[in-house]
Amino acid sequence: MKNILLYFFVLLFIGVKSQQTIVYTQNAFNKAGLNPAASGTEINRKLYYCFGANRQWFGFDNSPKQNFVNVSYTIRPQRSYRFWQNVGVYVDDDQGGLIGNQGVYGNYTLHLLVQKKLVLSFGAYLGTRKYTRSLTTSFDNRDPALTKNSASVLLYPDFIPGFRIENKKFFAGFSARQITINKLKDFKGKKIGSPSKILPSLFFDYGKYMSIANQVLMMPSVTLNVPVIAPPIVDLNVMFYLGNRIGLGAGLRNISFASGIFQIRFLENITVGFAYSYPINQTRFTGVNSYEIMIGVVPMAMNFKATGGHSIAKCPLLNF
Repeated sequence: MKNILLYFFVLLFIGVKSQQTIVYTQNAFNKAGLNPAASGTEINRKLYYCFGANRQWFGFDNSPKQNFVNVSYTIRPQRSYRFWQNVGVYVDDDQGGLIGNQGVYGNYTLHLLVQKKLVLSFGAYLGTRKYTRSLTTSFDNRDPALTKNSASVLLYPDFIPGFRIENKKFFAGFSARQITINKLKDFKGKKIGSPSKILPSLFFDYGKYMSIANQVLMMPSVTLNVPVIAPPIVDLNVMFYLGNRIGLGAGLRNISFASGIFQIRFLENITVGFAYSYPINQTRFTGVNSYEIMIGVVPMAMNFKATGGHSIAKCPLLNF
């Protein structure tokens, strides 16, 4: 009986707190992972790809693990620069705690040039997400809490809309998650929990491009993850890009993590990013090491030509 109550309590708690979208420290590197409208923002970059992994509280049993792969292709009209399109695939995986999940999505994004150097973008992901009960070995498999629930459920359609506005000085975006799936129960009646609830989340991000010296660009940004009836998650981030070759930065997530970021450009179009996060709350006594690595095409901010004097000479957003 004790195990049954514990299992259902944790499932209910997960429904309130843990069914939120993965947020990475290097949000500007994996910007399309946060907002589908950010896919294919550079008109002259035909192929975009990025993949990475995040390991939180590394070395701690059953600690959170996230992975993602993002590939997309930009379609630009031959005789018009008033709009362009982007299509692609996004796959992610989140493991940790009692329930893990994997998502597979197709994306479509439309970018509209509404005035000189100002772009409005509308995008969407459409796909499926599979939730799997992960830690059954921690409980007695004879418990009704386990035997009367499915080991996994496949939920669809999962629709994620997004909007973004951007020019050579700033960007701002909005997206919404978990708006078409709201509980861990599929069309066949298979369920996890009673079933457990999945709460919607709203995402907002804003950042500025600031040339502070010759070949030095600063990009401060903020990302808000606002789940329904739960406290928001606030990510503050500042990056410095040096000579279009190296990125150095720092981040702060609520009062939970302080992070350092290092990115380096290889060859012409490949960048590797690494982030290390240290807990600044009580979890530092149990698991202190969290890290993240990403590999992909060069982030757009690393392609800016900073000239100092609070001006930017060349912006890759609309570099015709």
